[in-house]
Amino acid sequence: MAQTKVNPVYVNEEKFFIGLKPTFFEVTFGAAVNAKTGPSSTIQTVIHAILNENLSILGMSALYDTNQTIAFMVDGEKGTDTYDGSNSETLAAHLEDVIIALGTVDGINLASATCTAKTFALA
Repeated sequence: MAQTKVNPVYVNEEKFFIGLKPTFFEVTFGAAVNAKTGPSSTIQTVIHAILNENLSILGMSALYDTNQTIAFMVDGEKGTDTYDGSNSETLAAHLEDVIIALGTVDGINLASATCTAKTFALA
């Protein structure tokens, strides 16, 4: 009896092979931070603030948008929650509050910093 090979239909959807669906966001510092790379400078201070929110950074981009923005990928799908213990908000909104609260770090005033939720897309 002859058998006919049937290829499965390709499903066009995103796939992650790290065991869970990550969350993506970008932080815009409000000023160029390409010279703020020291261990206690602006970039590292923001990274530590993100880590202090019990998030594991799986990856981050190089600086872009005139050296003002970095994209992050953190573990787990993070929806709306009471991250600060009081009001329901998105992770990006909460992280924006956390980063703004850092004040001025190494000459960069983070009062105008933004954090924006992103989706995964390779262009």
